[in-house]
Amino acid sequence: MNTGHFTSIVHAALAQAGFTPPARNEGRTIVFACTPLVAQVTHAQAVLDAGEAQRAARFRFDRDRTRHVLAHAVWRIALATCLDVAPAAVPLLATPSGQPTLPGTGLSTSLSHAGDWAAVSICADETSGIDIEQQPSRVRLAEMAEVVCTPAEATRVMALDVAAREHALLVLWTRKEALLKAFGVGLGVDPARFDAGATEPVAPPPTAADMPSCRALPLDLPTGLVGAVALPVGSKLVGQHGLEWV
Repeated sequence: MNTGHFTSIVHAALAQAGFTPPARNEGRTIVFACTPLVAQVTHAQAVLDAGEAQRAARFRFDRDRTRHVLAHAVWRIALATCLDVAPAAVPLLATPSGQPTLPGTGLSTSLSHAGDWAAVSICADETSGIDIEQQPSRVRLAEMAEVVCTPAEATRVMALDVAAREHALLVLWTRKEALLKAFGVGLGVDPARFDAGATEPVAPPPTAADMPSCRALPLDLPTGLVGAVALPVGSKLVGQHGLEWV
């Protein structure tokens, strides 16, 4: 199947957004909506590797399957741009815990979904993690404060009024999720067991002691989204790129 047109669409959007491959110790993020690309889903499907295609086939609803295919195809093309290879040649693998890896490339990457939106981090360092969530949340986070927060965090957050509390909890949740992705442990580590300040370094949990300390940095996102990217302490976020589809 000819995937050239779809790849050209993504390349054009990346160029328009000013995306370039990160240099050493730099991180970049990409955020995009999937719906404008729905007509391209068949071509996007052909960009995926066998494992990605199999995971897509497991979705019960067409809408979720389509979003998965488009997000992963754009992700793979962005990585191919950084590595100067064809999308099919991107060595995108996953650890047993599900953390995406790019062995032998010097890059790390992460992907997050929130409704129609997807976000990608690409970092020229050992690891990175990204998380975006829709706001308002579908879950009443104040009722889950003990699950999300350390005692000190809970004290600070619960002192806020209701609207501010929900926003603060969602921001905190995205920071913690991004950090746990960067550490390669996901929700295998209780998020209420570590503080996640706005920019302070966070040490990895004992189960990921070989990983570097990371900072969780806020993302500049479209209205209705909240998010964070986690990068090693020695790396800096040099670009946030919102893709527009022509």
